[in-house]
Amino acid sequence: MNDYMNRFKQVFLIPLVVFALVIFASSASAYEKEQLVDCIASAKENIAIKGVSENSIENYCDCALELIVDKNKNVQESGYECAVKSFE
Repeated sequence: MNDYMNRFKQVFLIPLVVFALVIFASSASAYEKEQLVDCIASAKENIAIKGVSENSIENYCDCALELIVDKNKNVQESGYECAVKSFE
């Protein structure tokens, strides 16, 4: 019986767990964490957005970096699109 369970784990459970991890793993960003930190720091220095919540700034930077770095979109258009979404 013990042999049967070990074989069952090898043949069925292990591949199932690996498959589930691949399917349900969260997507990773192509931009580096340092880029997000730099963007947030730079945005905080901009007097035009003084008083804006840190969460909104982080959302803006994440959105912009995803479009610009991950999806190779236009910088100016991406910045505008993300500003509209993040600073409503």
